Amino acid sequence: LGRPAPPPAPAPADRKSKRATLMQIQSDTISAAKAFNPVKALPQRNRKKKPVSYSQLARSIHELAATCDQKKSQRQLVNSVFPKLAVYNSVDPSVAPSLLMLHQQCEDRNVLRYVYYYLARILSDNGSQGLSAAGGIPTPNWDALADIDVAGGVTRADVVPRIVDQLSAESTSDDVEFHARRLAALKALTSSSTSSSEMLEKLSEIVFGILEKVADTKQKRKKGIFTKQGGDKESILRSNLQYASLSALRRLPLDPGNPAFLHRAVQGIEFSDPVAVRHALSIISEIAVRDPYSVAMALGKNAQPGGMLHYPCFLVQF
Repeated sequence: LGRPAPPPAPAPADRKSKRATLMQIQSDTISAAKAFNPVKALPQRNRKKKPVSYSQLARSIHELAATCDQKKSQRQLVNSVFPKLAVYNSVDPSVAPSLLMLHQQCEDRNVLRYVYYYLARILSDNGSQGLSAAGGIPTPNWDALADIDVAGGVTRADVVPRIVDQLSAESTSDDVEFHARRLAALKALTSSSTSSSEMLEKLSEIVFGILEKVADTKQKRKKGIFTKQGGDKESILRSNLQYASLSALRRLPLDPGNPAFLHRAVQGIEFSDPVAVRHALSIISEIAVRDPYSVAMALGKNAQPGGMLHYPCFLVQF
C-alpha cells in the first residue's frame, strides 16, 4: 500500500513536438488577429515629404479659383497653396488671371490678403525669368509654364495693365464698405515698378488725389505725434487714409524738383494720424538734404513759433 510510482518522464522528442505545436498555434492566432484588425503602420518621423512643384501650385490656383465660392477651396488656398507659393522668389504672370478672378469674386478676408500680396509681387518684379535679389527658391522659366493658362502664354505685358487698372479703380473708390480693400489696393499698387514714367505719373496722381481729399489742416492735434485721437467713424476712416497715402508717397521715388511732391509731404505734418506724420517728416528730411531752401520755404508757418514743428515730441524725435 505504498505511494504510487511517478509517471515516466516524457521523452525529449515529445517536448519538442509540443513546443512546436504551441508556437504554431500562437503564430496562427496572431495572424488571424491581424487579418481582422489590421494595424496601421506608424509614419516615420524622419521621412521627408515631397516638395510641391511650382507648376503644381500654379495649376492648383487655377482650379481653386474657379470654385472660390466654396469654403473648401478657400481653406485649401489659405492653408496650403498660397503659403507654399511664397517660398519662391517670384510669381509667374500666368497666375494673374486667377488672382484677379479671386479679387473680384471672393470675399474671404484671408484669401484676399494673399491675393493683394501676390498682385503686389507681380507688379514689383523686374526680372524676365523671375530672378530677384530677395532670395528664395528660383522660379522656373515662365515660358515653360505658358500651357497652364487656358488662353495660352501669359506675359507681364498682358497682365500688368489689367492689375493696375483694377487696383487703381479700387484705390480711388469712396465706398465706405470697401474701405479696407481700398487701403490694401493702394499698398499693392504702389509696389509696382516705377521705371516707366507713365506708371510713375499715374501712381503720383492717385496718391496726390487721396492726400487732397484727406487733408484736415483745420483740425489741430492736441497731444502730439505719439497720441492717437479717437473720433467718429468718418474721422477714423480719414485717419486710415492719411496713413495709407503718406505710406504710399514714401514708397514712391523721391522727387525733390516737384513742388507738388514737397507740398503733399509738408501737408502731412498736420495730419491726425501719428504714423502718417512720421512718414511726412521722413520724406521732408530726405528732400532737405538735397534742397534745403525749398524745404525751408515750404515749411513756412510750421517752423514759426507756435507751429507744428515746435511741439516737444518733434524735438525729441529729431
